[in-house]
Amino acid sequence: MIGDLRAALAMLTRLPVGQPGVGTSGVRAFGLVGALVGLAGFVPLVWLGAVVPPIAAVLAVGAMAFVSGALHLDGLADTADALLAPGRLEAERARKDPSIGVGGAVALILIVGLDLAALALLTERSGALVAGLACVVGGAGSRVAPIIVARSARSWAKADGLGAWFSRQTTWLDAAVAGSFAGAFAVAAAVVSASPGPAAGGALGLLIGVAVGLVVVRRRNQLDGDSLGAAVELSFAASLACTATLVRWPVG
Repeated sequence: MIGDLRAALAMLTRLPVGQPGVGTSGVRAFGLVGALVGLAGFVPLVWLGAVVPPIAAVLAVGAMAFVSGALHLDGLADTADALLAPGRLEAERARKDPSIGVGGAVALILIVGLDLAALALLTERSGALVAGLACVVGGAGSRVAPIIVARSARSWAKADGLGAWFSRQTTWLDAAVAGSFAGAFAVAAAVVSASPGPAAGGALGLLIGVAVGLVVVRRRNQLDGDSLGAAVELSFAASLACTATLVRWPVG
């Protein structure tokens, strides 16, 4: 498990843990590493959320993007640009273009804006602790989403692409192990917050992220690394939005 954790940290974050072993994705530790990324958002929310919720939300989203290297946000932007391209060749060209197009910019604004709004709303309504726990639960669950998408849509992967490599590295057992970590954090969050909101929101966010991720793959008729990254961001944003919707009562 230590090897899986190191490989997952190397793949999902920019923490200085070295390169993963050849042929190793560390996929079983994805849920754990996702929770660690969410913990980066937990800290500023708990620290400043009671005083300045909007600023705490901005710092939380920024901290998580910094720890992850904005890897999945980049995949989201590239996928959005590809979806708006008029043809298959143009879509692949747009996806590989290092500059962000209009579709990618709009997608980033919408998803990051949704994250900020949900965290600020959660902090104001239910307290900084609940908002911080929503980051941890959403971070863990959203990193399980690409595993399920890769296993479900592996027939759409290009033979020489990252999507094909990742789908070959994963099994349904790996998805179950990674999901068990995410589930454990969700249960812990429900106990600590005395509310089922973060756990329920995380579960719904995972389902939405997987569903939309599969639609994207089917729409593009291709499974690649960018679509897997998009599934992470879509799942995380959906998790926060669902939690903010479910946890509706104010503090006190």
